[in-house]
Amino acid sequence: MKMLVAQNAQQKYLNCLTYSRPQLRQLQQQAYTCPACQQPVMLKVGTTMQPHFAHFAGAACHAATEGETAEHLAGKALLGQLCRRWQVTFAYEVYLPAIQQRPDLLLSIGHRRIALEFQCSPITVPRLQARTQGYHQIGYQVIWILGQRYQRQQWRQSNHAFLQYALKWGWYQWHLVVARSELRLLHHIAHSGYPQQTSFQVSTLSQLQHITPPQRPPLSVAALLNESRQLYYKLGQAAPELQQLQQACYLKGHHLAGTPLCCHQASMPPLNRRAIVLLQVRLLLFCEQLGQVTLAQLRQFCWQNARAFYCLPLVDEQFWYLQWCVQTLKNWQRQGIVTAQETEWHYQGAQWYGDYFAKQRALLK
Repeated sequence: MKMLVAQNAQQKYLNCLTYSRPQLRQLQQQAYTCPACQQPVMLKVGTTMQPHFAHFAGAACHAATEGETAEHLAGKALLGQLCRRWQVTFAYEVYLPAIQQRPDLLLSIGHRRIALEFQCSPITVPRLQARTQGYHQIGYQVIWILGQRYQRQQWRQSNHAFLQYALKWGWYQWHLVVARSELRLLHHIAHSGYPQQTSFQVSTLSQLQHITPPQRPPLSVAALLNESRQLYYKLGQAAPELQQLQQACYLKGHHLAGTPLCCHQASMPPLNRRAIVLLQVRLLLFCEQLGQVTLAQLRQFCWQNARAFYCLPLVDEQFWYLQWCVQTLKNWQRQGIVTAQETEWHYQGAQWYGDYFAKQRALLK
């Protein structure tokens, strides 16, 4: 494991970022140990990568979380510079023995302690959840900031796992673009379309005070027809992800290609792994079968369709899965598909079409 901070023989901490390369070369002959595992480490001062300490080959450090890269080392240094600009008290790589974790930076703002984690390498959902819960266990907030690996155009489970929610930002996450020395907030993240797409707005630190929710227009007839056409083509190709749902529609006397218009939404919160239209068809069939739906039954629906949602280890995912369904029912309530009575929804019926072409003719009238 590579790190920026180590202890010398006098138990004093030495931070590579506070010395020049010539100064660090003069310090290379001293003995250093890892603050977490107390094993010897070496001071490495090259010409390209940020100077750092590294464990010797074969060493096993219980605080090691990921292999250091040039991006990770430079990113931590950049976050430190931003903290100084904000006049925020911070320290690099403080070892927390109670949870055996070492955040990249530890911020102190009044009585609050905030761990900053700059994530550049892959991490499993259970590991992400465990590290987050570790900080919460000792009363620390944690902010995950994502590196280049997570800044692809196509979003995957690895991106969705870092989603968080705030009233003023909607669904959001932080990205650090080291090459441009820029910390970005991706906010008001949403899903739309079939095949599914992820959209968001991007703001830099100087723009945070001016964030406003985006005005998302209703789904146009052209967009609705395109979704329906893609669904029709996929059914014609016997796409595996559609077969079970098509069978469920068939048993109710419906055709998936004739999905009601209420199942096509301009956008929804970015929680659903399967496309909006597919998950909403499942929910519509659920309502049709029961006639009336309670919150407890909606929770059952979420549990039964858990694989249709992304794993969200940084939030209460069961709560948000339920909210996704409640938002859908509220949309349907405005369209007369359901009526609401306190925490129950009563199914009134939806217009199914015989097939894609019948739906197309109705839309183009």
